[in-house]
Amino acid sequence: MKCPKCGTENPPGKIVCRNCGTRLRVQTGGQAAVRWTDAELMTWVRADVRRLLAVSSIVITLGVIIGYALR
Repeated sequence: MKCPKCGTENPPGKIVCRNCGTRLRVQTGGQAAVRWTDAELMTWVRADVRRLLAVSSIVITLGVIIGYALR
């Protein structure tokens, strides 16, 4: 998708221009103009699950370390 402000070519699915930060997707009637395919959605879900697991493991590890330190 081409940025309307600076003309930079951005990968499909980008929300803002990687060069100038201008919003790329226009919303119409409360719905995004871009539709996601099942494969794209699964990619996002997998990435979100990985992030959630990483943050959860860090929080649990820090909790255990702090718990032992406060004894």
